Amino acid sequence: MEINNLNINSSSHKAKQADGSTSGKSKVSTEKAQPESGETVFISSESKALKDLEASIKAEPDFDVEKVERIKADIAEGKFVIDDEALANNIIEFDDLLG
Repeated sequence: MEINNLNINSSSHKAKQADGSTSGKSKVSTEKAQPESGETVFISSESKALKDLEASIKAEPDFDVEKVERIKADIAEGKFVIDDEALANNIIEFDDLLG
């Protein structure tokens, strides 16, 4: 993430010190941020569904491995036949989609 026009020495960006005072310099803490008591975060059911969908998509291969193997075997054995008419129709349909 890139943050543009950030001036951490600006008086409007003073860091709060442990004693409650502020200074113009910000301190970097390695402590894990803790939520204030009583704060609750809810994840919507849609967000959960999208996360589950994303996980299932990542688990699937990017292509049909079995189909690729069948085509490779057919090509190697000289059995792979290209249907010129179907190919031409698919090209025309795709071109129509592009407008």
